[in-house]
Amino acid sequence: MCAKRNSLLSEQPACPAVPSDAELRAGHRARLRKRFLQDPSALPDYEILELLLGHVYLRRDNKLLAKRILARFGSIGDFLAASNAERRLVEGCGEPVDSACALIREIIARSAQSTVQKKQSLDMHDVIHLGLERLRLSSDEEVWTILLDKQNRLLTYNKVRHGSFDRVALDPLEIVQLMLQHKASSLVLMHNHPGGSFRPSLFDRELTGRIDAALKHLGLHMHDHIIITPENCFSIKLDRCLDIQRS
Repeated sequence: MCAKRNSLLSEQPACPAVPSDAELRAGHRARLRKRFLQDPSALPDYEILELLLGHVYLRRDNKLLAKRILARFGSIGDFLAASNAERRLVEGCGEPVDSACALIREIIARSAQSTVQKKQSLDMHDVIHLGLERLRLSSDEEVWTILLDKQNRLLTYNKVRHGSFDRVALDPLEIVQLMLQHKASSLVLMHNHPGGSFRPSLFDRELTGRIDAALKHLGLHMHDHIIITPENCFSIKLDRCLDIQRS
């Protein structure tokens, strides 16, 4: 009788193994990646962020963090444009997230530059595109120069100053020396206003005039000084907003 009971017990199906948290996360991420590859535009913002955070924090469930980020910043663009200190206010964000955001911004900027660099002659549309992709997401004020030859071909596109949130110092002599060093014929100066106001300050206007005068004295040309914000692009020389529609 005991032998028969043991035999019946041995025939019962074994309970299925409960997947670990790591296995559950791996399965969820694999399904999310598959959906992304099928149609990236179909995913909501929090799932796009969740995918990104999955490359930052490999052993976490990042859905909640992604939703916290959007609740704090409202959009992926504002999240990328935030300062490190602002991102640290979100529970779960830290240096790895700051690094990932900086990497994404740099990839976007370099992609734009590599496209424009192939052109035989730049126009203002190209210049605006470079400025927007490089500066609109920067949380600190920066000054960049686009140096051109006589055919308006791009020679260099470099940062000359990195300032604070609302001020950056610049000496016109630095711009003159930079142009002579690269044998440039003309330039476009640009800087960003992280605070969002596209209006030039009195300092911006005075600096533009001083640099323009210094270059004219040497037979060099300053096409413009452009202010970049996330939503606007302002020409100091023309004293008006420029069209930032991109094709």
